[in-house]
Amino acid sequence: METQTQTSEVKSALTQLAFLKNSRWALMAWPLFCLAVALTIGYLCISRIDAERESVRAQAFREAQSLSRSYAEQLSHTVAHLDQITKSLAYYWEKSGGTLNLEEQAARGLYPTTIDFSLGVVNRDGDVVTGLLKRPQRVNLSDRPYFQAHKSGAVTGLHVHKIDHGRIVGKPVIIFSRALKDKQGKFDGIVYVGVAPEFLASFYDNASEGDNGGLALVTTSGEFLATKLGRNVRQHGNLVKDEVVFPKAQGVQVVAGSRFLDERSRIVAWNSLEDYPFVSVVAMAEEDLYASFDALRRDYMGIAVSAIAVMFLLAVVGCVFIGRLAWRKHQAAAISETYRLATEGAREGFFMIRSLQSSERQVTDFVIERCNEQGANMLGYQKYQLHEARFSQLYTGRAFERVMTTFRSALQKGFLEDEFPMLQGSDRRWMYRRIVRSDEGLAITLRDITDAKDHEQALHQMATVDSLTRLPNRNWLSQRLPEALEAAAASGKKVALLFIDLDDFKNVNNTRGHAAGDEVLRQASLRMQSILRYGDEVVRLGGDEFVVVLPGLEDAGDAVPVADRILDAFASPFSLSEGSEHVVYASAGLSVYPDDGPDMDSLLKHADTAMFAAKRAGKGRLSFYTPQLTEEIVNRTNNEQGLRHAIKSNQFIVHYQPRVNALTGELVSMEALVRWLHPTRGLVPPMEFIPLAEETGLIVEIGEIVLHQVCAQIVAWQQDGLPVVPISVNVSPRQFTDSDLEVEIATALTRFQVAPSMLELEITESCMLQDSAKVAEEIASLKALGIRVSVDDFGTGYSSLSQLQRLDLDVLKIDRSFTIELENGKHGVDFFRTIVSMAHVLDMQVVAEGVENPAQLRILQALGCDEIQGYFVSRPVPAEAASAFLQRKMLIDLQVLDAAIRTGTANP
Repeated sequence: METQTQTSEVKSALTQLAFLKNSRWALMAWPLFCLAVALTIGYLCISRIDAERESVRAQAFREAQSLSRSYAEQLSHTVAHLDQITKSLAYYWEKSGGTLNLEEQAARGLYPTTIDFSLGVVNRDGDVVTGLLKRPQRVNLSDRPYFQAHKSGAVTGLHVHKIDHGRIVGKPVIIFSRALKDKQGKFDGIVYVGVAPEFLASFYDNASEGDNGGLALVTTSGEFLATKLGRNVRQHGNLVKDEVVFPKAQGVQVVAGSRFLDERSRIVAWNSLEDYPFVSVVAMAEEDLYASFDALRRDYMGIAVSAIAVMFLLAVVGCVFIGRLAWRKHQAAAISETYRLATEGAREGFFMIRSLQSSERQVTDFVIERCNEQGANMLGYQKYQLHEARFSQLYTGRAFERVMTTFRSALQKGFLEDEFPMLQGSDRRWMYRRIVRSDEGLAITLRDITDAKDHEQALHQMATVDSLTRLPNRNWLSQRLPEALEAAAASGKKVALLFIDLDDFKNVNNTRGHAAGDEVLRQASLRMQSILRYGDEVVRLGGDEFVVVLPGLEDAGDAVPVADRILDAFASPFSLSEGSEHVVYASAGLSVYPDDGPDMDSLLKHADTAMFAAKRAGKGRLSFYTPQLTEEIVNRTNNEQGLRHAIKSNQFIVHYQPRVNALTGELVSMEALVRWLHPTRGLVPPMEFIPLAEETGLIVEIGEIVLHQVCAQIVAWQQDGLPVVPISVNVSPRQFTDSDLEVEIATALTRFQVAPSMLELEITESCMLQDSAKVAEEIASLKALGIRVSVDDFGTGYSSLSQLQRLDLDVLKIDRSFTIELENGKHGVDFFRTIVSMAHVLDMQVVAEGVENPAQLRILQALGCDEIQGYFVSRPVPAEAASAFLQRKMLIDLQVLDAAIRTGTANP
């Protein structure tokens, strides 16, 4: 006994020593942890600040480069235009023999007469002989440097010079001048165009970034011709202190503040003009660029300081808490150690029970020899009440039989552990039980695992139940559907899967918000649940997709009434809590086990395929899966991939169909029609790929390819000396919605140097039914470029007279279906006449499409139709064949046609 006491004291001392050691480590580790967290937060904040600064700097470089390029492009166009004016003025002056009177032409409004623009002719003596601006007295420019430069022959072609005070306009002016030659080729004076410097720096309202930046037009020798400065630097009149030197044609770099008058560093981007000795310069002050960054830096630094302060406070509070906790643990450890020595596993219920046997050595009951207080509480008793208590006294009936069966099994096997529910008052608790045989008795340990069971059940519910609709989710389906398929295989029954998707559900989210969308999904789930039979189940896969499982079917057709009821249920509006109502229909696809697949994955895939077929068929309906649907999807996917490859490989060509004047037969225009030149299939008809291109959005890229090919072809014809006519290009509705059409066309015209008058755009009536304000704005922008716009296939859509009037279109192309009706009676003629009259009232030209014979042409001439297009004139032909149209010009000889009609030899 004394030895046991000494052993216990030694164990207790070792336990206390280990506790003190652990507590000391805890007191040291917590402040170190807080310090590490604080340093980490500070490091992350500083790293984030550096990253944000680099991001702002990189963005500024890109913006400066982009702005400089745009400014250079605008300057190139402007200077080229001014150069062209000097050439034209010199030509007409020499052609008129020096009699051209610019004042008279200006009085008639042929030239602008603003103070920012002047134009004139100077004779060999330097006198201004004619000009746009009135002069109170004789003006002589012979002493001007640009006049002397031309007179001495020091410059040829266009010369640009800046004058601080113009003698005609009375303010600073940039002079664009060109020398005049007499018949002997000697100097005969100059022509000039004068513009204010601010005119060349006014292309962008927001050209300078912030109040301390600016842009400028600089000669390659470093002379500033025009500047536009921010508010804080306007008083300087300039930015730089010394001469500007550009190391290369274009670039961007940070320039130190010492180079500028206001000592502010800037990001400077420049671009040299290709054909003229000028450079566009954009300067952005770093002070302005980093203004928002400085606020962000202060925020991050504030976060870092706050975090460090919080971690310091936590370190102090933690040390105090750990110290107190350590002391309390020390006290509890001493008590716990003493109690553990007395009762092993005291944190659990502990029982020692002995078996009672009959004379036949059969176990008839068990008696409790020993237990701890916790174990007694688990059974609903005090410890003293269970001393020598028999289980036949604690349990009766089936409960006693279950207990005896368990204890006998443990006594026989020597070990048993299980989990079982137990009532404690009105609460149902889960217990873990461990039983070990000890001679003829049993040692029982009980542990309450209710919380773990609840947590397990909650995790299972989270994993298998959709949080929004409380429906089973995809995980539940992956667990239960295979079981249902196995049961169906064993019973010879069928299982149907309905894949349901809400039609245009995104409209609810876009118009009413996601909260309204969630409410619709909850109501939809309740509607479907109310319709299903017993044993059916509706599952939410995600988003607005649901799957309904219909097990135990005798025939696949048994699923149709259920599907119909579900789709009919969506015909009623969904009433939302905010007061609005929305009708959201559903499309459903049906696949059946085992007919349409042997497993869950194939059934889901096939039901999904059928659902998409229902969508394509018009939505709000049921579609059965068939193998052909999969084949269609595979073909569509292959076609889409082929179309994408065709775009990358440039497999598209353009054919041209002529439009001729209905009264003269003369060629007036041609329509560009795209063709797919497939490497193995040859020419693919447009109807085989245009609808797919429209659906996938690839039509935008194809439209850009066609536009560039047409522009390139126009240039090629012009270089061949052919009299080119305007070419019309079809524009898809997707190009209006998915691309910046105006920028795309303007870029193409600039790139290929094609005049806007050489291009005409054809839009469909479906374009007119989109956002009318946006379409009207887009069309107005295109017309402002100088491009004519026509409506193609008029009469096949739903456009109205008010839409035609509002959009200010140029040409109305009447669909061929109306042309065909011209020969079928008075009704067709009257209808066509109405359209022609309406178009002429709106000042629109009328083109009849699909003209195929002389009789149709004669009717159209009588109706006042302006132009015709169709096989009677020509089928669409490649560019090589279209060149012949440009050479002939007169594609229909009306006199020959009349003679052929009279003699009955006209080719229909």
